[in-house]
Amino acid sequence: MTTELPTHAVQALLSEGSRASVLTRAVAAASEGVQHAAFFHAWTWDIATEICGQLTAHRDDIANVKHDAEQRVRTRSGSLLQPASRHIDEIAVDAARTLVHALQGEEAEAAIALEEATRVRSRIADHEDTLDLTAPHLGAQRSSPLETLVAFHHQIGEARMRVSDIVAEDRRVLHELALETELRNQAAAVRETVALKDIDLSFENDFFDVVAELAEGSTPPVPGCDGRDQPVTATLSDGKPVVLFTKHLPVSGHDTCTAPSLPAVELTDVRHLCELGRRHFPGAVIVVVTNARFAHPAQRYALNHDGQLLGREGLERWATWSAPPQTVLGSCEAHTVTEKVS
Repeated sequence: MTTELPTHAVQALLSEGSRASVLTRAVAAASEGVQHAAFFHAWTWDIATEICGQLTAHRDDIANVKHDAEQRVRTRSGSLLQPASRHIDEIAVDAARTLVHALQGEEAEAAIALEEATRVRSRIADHEDTLDLTAPHLGAQRSSPLETLVAFHHQIGEARMRVSDIVAEDRRVLHELALETELRNQAAAVRETVALKDIDLSFENDFFDVVAELAEGSTPPVPGCDGRDQPVTATLSDGKPVVLFTKHLPVSGHDTCTAPSLPAVELTDVRHLCELGRRHFPGAVIVVVTNARFAHPAQRYALNHDGQLLGREGLERWATWSAPPQTVLGSCEAHTVTEKVS
């Protein structure tokens, strides 16, 4: 039982179920003679060194992943003039912030564990109670260095699994963003897309033509409407008719480092166009489309009167990313009332 114990015990010590029996056998074997005690002590020192090395590697791994995530946090998002693209960038940045926050706790815990393991190794170097499993300490039992080291081994395994889960969630988010980017690129390759910059530099009539082409709709004459209020009529994928009114506003700043404040479509314009649409196209979805943004009163009015507002972010998804019309025209919550660009 004596000389072969350390060879058997190394693997068994790593098993939660057999730990107690191995420790008992180890104490009995080491107590049989000075030679066995010295061998047991050297073996315990090797285990302590191995555990400290594992803890150091674990702490350094966390630090490296955290550093990379912190670099992502510092990455500047896209231009405010391209809100949909900026939104995608910000999802990746938010995921990095979440990762950094989660790893901070793991890094602190790893540092504490390494500090404690180093102290245990010092106890072993000083031949302090290496074999004593029941030494009283302030009225309670204190774990021997070997017991503490074995506990650290299992803690490392659990900590690595936690960190692995945290990193896996971050990678899942990035993978979904990569898939979305690929789908956008594929959709854009199917037909010619229109950049927001080109829309901003166009005139009102050109913007109207862009929306009509995107919607694959018609431009029926409306009695009493001048050219500025001319609607585009189309049909959504579910067969429901939709009427789109365009409102082009001047947007500058594409060639400057500082993004300007976007102009806003005001309540009077939104109310006029919604009333015009309901009067001439009852039962249709009424949508006001702009290359800018909508003032808050205009947003509230549309929300309370079944109107839909398609602002700059939704327009980018539709015109530049080739998003299906129903995803930008049929989702008031996602692309209209909550859409605020500043």
